[in-house]
Amino acid sequence: MSSLDPVTTRRERLRRAALPDPGPLRTLTKATLANTIGNGLYYTVEVIFFTRSVGLSVHRVALGLGIAAVAGLLVSIPAGHQADRFDPRFIVGVATAGEGVVMASFTLVHSFVPFLLLGIVGGALGGANGAARSALMGRFGQGEGRVRIRAYQRAVTNLGMSFGIVLSGVGLALDTRSAYVAMVLGNALTFIVAAAFVLRLPPMRPVAPGEGERRAPMTVVLRDRRYLLASLLNGLFAVHFIIQSVALPLWIIDDTRAPRWWVAVLLVINTLMVITLQVRASRGSGDVVRAARLFLRSGVLIAVACVLYSLSSGLNPVVACAILVLAMAAHTFGELFSSGASWGIGYGLARDDLQGQYQGAFSLGWGISGVIGPSLVVAAAISLGRVGWLILAGFFLVVGATFTPLVASYQRAGLIAPNPAPNGAVNGD
Repeated sequence: MSSLDPVTTRRERLRRAALPDPGPLRTLTKATLANTIGNGLYYTVEVIFFTRSVGLSVHRVALGLGIAAVAGLLVSIPAGHQADRFDPRFIVGVATAGEGVVMASFTLVHSFVPFLLLGIVGGALGGANGAARSALMGRFGQGEGRVRIRAYQRAVTNLGMSFGIVLSGVGLALDTRSAYVAMVLGNALTFIVAAAFVLRLPPMRPVAPGEGERRAPMTVVLRDRRYLLASLLNGLFAVHFIIQSVALPLWIIDDTRAPRWWVAVLLVINTLMVITLQVRASRGSGDVVRAARLFLRSGVLIAVACVLYSLSSGLNPVVACAILVLAMAAHTFGELFSSGASWGIGYGLARDDLQGQYQGAFSLGWGISGVIGPSLVVAAAISLGRVGWLILAGFFLVVGATFTPLVASYQRAGLIAPNPAPNGAVNGD
């Protein structure tokens, strides 16, 4: 067969799209895929395991998970700061392995206090992992290259989660403690595997201070009010993820005539779009000015989705299902653009010599969405109905539009450095 055979060429393009060339990025991708398969396996049965198998009440599980999330927020900036001072690869590897040990230990829990203590340790390790991982990926490129790497990893994350969710169906069908324990231990194993891949990455030198400069303290980012505002706005915009996981299922079941299983169809549509389109949708987001415009575009798209969600109520099942598909398509395009924009803003407005602590601060915004998101979307979309959906539409329009003047203020103050040329991943293992 000729080397120019079109079938071979097509297969090679598909291979390159699915898996990076040999080197650190491929190693990181393997870590992401392994871990997210386990996460998909676990998140599907998390609450079921702790309530039906361990014997905790739903309220105690929710309380424990909430406290664990707070622990993750508290360590994000300190962990990011340490990722600047030391090798972020080592911090991510150790934190990931630690999460695996905590996950396995959950199978020994039979009461609330051990569950809470393990949850706090796991939440702190997860927060440290997230901040250090963002700093680690920031070392793989500059500008557009960083965004492209984050986009690729997010696509892989959705792919892994999809596999894990499908596998979890076996455990859910068996509905036994042994099945649930096996899924929890399976997730724990993927943390260990992921940690092994991360520690295979080339060592990364600490970020050294400039000549004649002292090492910057951990509180630098806390004095950067513009960046903290960007983190807050990003967290507020991220509430749209809570719509997909909390408000939309309740809305479809209680307020529309669409079948209950249509929730799963919509989530499959969302997942497939993210897997196939995230990298392409993120192109150009390494330029912070363009990233701000993409946030505005995302706000419009998600606002349109909210309006369409509201219109699905009271219609016959076929029409309601069709409108919900259009709404999810608009919502997912908004999600794709805003994800790329958030990476462009998060890296592009940060001090390059302090990416670790800045990424730790940026992750605080994501934490805000988890704290206020469920109450906000339920109070609006579920309690107020159509009017609430319109309020949410206005909310996303305003938040999405706010990034443009924020970036403009950076330009006026001369705080935005020239955008680096697009750069890919580091090559060579």
